[in-house]
Amino acid sequence: MKHPSTYAACLLVLGCLFGSEWTGHAHAQMQPWAQRDLSTLPRESTYHPIQRIPPTEVFPGGYQLPKYPKNGSPGNPPVPATLVSENPPELSTLSDDIEKQDALYLTEEEVFSSRPKLSPAKDGFLQSLTIQSTWIAGSGDNIGMTEVSGSATVGFPAPTRESPLLLTPGYGMYFLVGPDSVEAPATLYQAYLTTRWMSQLSPKWGTVLSVTPGVYSDFQRTDSNAFRVSGMAIMSYQWTESIQFLFGVAYLNRDDYSILPVVGLVWTPDDDHRLELTFPRPRYLQLFSYGDGYEDWWYVSGEFGGGTWSVEHPLGENDSLTLSDYRLIIGMERKTDGGGKSFLELGYVFGRKFEYKDDPVELNMSDTIMLRSGWWY
Repeated sequence: MKHPSTYAACLLVLGCLFGSEWTGHAHAQMQPWAQRDLSTLPRESTYHPIQRIPPTEVFPGGYQLPKYPKNGSPGNPPVPATLVSENPPELSTLSDDIEKQDALYLTEEEVFSSRPKLSPAKDGFLQSLTIQSTWIAGSGDNIGMTEVSGSATVGFPAPTRESPLLLTPGYGMYFLVGPDSVEAPATLYQAYLTTRWMSQLSPKWGTVLSVTPGVYSDFQRTDSNAFRVSGMAIMSYQWTESIQFLFGVAYLNRDDYSILPVVGLVWTPDDDHRLELTFPRPRYLQLFSYGDGYEDWWYVSGEFGGGTWSVEHPLGENDSLTLSDYRLIIGMERKTDGGGKSFLELGYVFGRKFEYKDDPVELNMSDTIMLRSGWWY
């Protein structure tokens, strides 16, 4: 009988021989699979790209004006902070009132715009605090002037948040340099309260109404003529998503111009350009930079400046003094979230006049330049 170790050795040799053969068969089966090109594998089904969601009506039943005062939306200034600068306030806020009409409409493209838009209003009672300064070069009979003014704007539902009422009390001082040949006050003042109401009458029609009682005087011998009331009424018609027509009237209650028409159109081809072909304040704006919480714009505009004040005449009687001019302005402004803004302007001033109502004296002044800057919270 053989020893058990001999059987074990024989089994070990047989196992090695058959094991190597099975391993070879296994590799022979795996290699063809490993060498296959996966791109040649047939698809289980035909590939279809992901379809975009079809356009839908963002606001079923028609768009309604957002809640006031938290009614900011992409690209649409609803209740912006307004800056009252010149006398009378209606003309100075005309561009802001026109831009405000954009709040009455939202398009699907604007809602889903890739660039975040700034909110033009604050969530609360106080909408803005503003201050600005204007310097007009001049000396001698070509009168120079430095103006400093400020205002605040608060908002109320009237009667609902969709039809807001804005109240803007303001105060301004005008320091005159000259004239040499005619007696004139050294300082003129204005104190006023602008009441502005806006409403969306229909999906196409909107309105802005304002009235401003104020006192305009040198505060030397103030009489009833120092108190004047001005106002403005504008209707807007949204013809297309990018074109808006405006028409109305501005009651200035000045000695030189009492009433001016407000007429024109506003064209907004995209979020970065805006053209206001409106009388008496045309303007073109273009965005050149933006970032987190701000937008930088440059613009050119036309403006009708001046005003009428009740003053003490050199002969000791009260009279009305009117300053008037026309301005061509180029400027830059930075808008911030919540209605904040700061700006700097350079202007060319022409067609300048100085005249009393009861005194035949009239000065036709030379053209000059203007610098203006402002800030509002």
